[in-house]
Amino acid sequence: MLIGIAGTLGAGKGTVVEYLLKLGFKHYSGSGKLREILESRNIEPNRDEYSKLADEIRGEDPRGLTKLLWSDYENDAPEKAIIEALHDVEEAKFIKEQGGIVIGVDADMEVRYSRIHTRGSEKDNVSFEEFKRLARHEEEGGGTHNIRAVLELADYTIENNGTLEELHAQVDAILKKISDTN
Repeated sequence: MLIGIAGTLGAGKGTVVEYLLKLGFKHYSGSGKLREILESRNIEPNRDEYSKLADEIRGEDPRGLTKLLWSDYENDAPEKAIIEALHDVEEAKFIKEQGGIVIGVDADMEVRYSRIHTRGSEKDNVSFEEFKRLARHEEEGGGTHNIRAVLELADYTIENNGTLEELHAQVDAILKKISDTN
């Protein structure tokens, strides 16, 4: 089973991934791959640099970052895997063409900012105004990003405004639907 994860900034993609890891999935991270490349270029990883590099890769091939992760996935050949995060329509289409499904994750803007502000990673140390600018860039087609369009292509969408238990219940329900159709 191959699952591509797409979602708005701070919506809980990583939390969904953490839960799927506990269920035996192997994770292929777009951010992890971007970090590797940035560090190899001696560039300080931050949200703007991640975004610029992703735009560069997708400028060469709209499916480029997902293809890099797909290559790792093919080499490992796990039974259950997650490719995270899909930011471009072509990436979502690529996952679907490989027989995978796409799960979208979304939440209200204020909830999302609170989450990223709390986690405090180097790429999330931004003001609310900067967060809104970055979110619009990713969600509305800034550069090669268009997360809203990817969410429209998702096979399933999670609205993650509630508790962790509610999120896990939504993931469990999706996995059951997938299992029932296979």
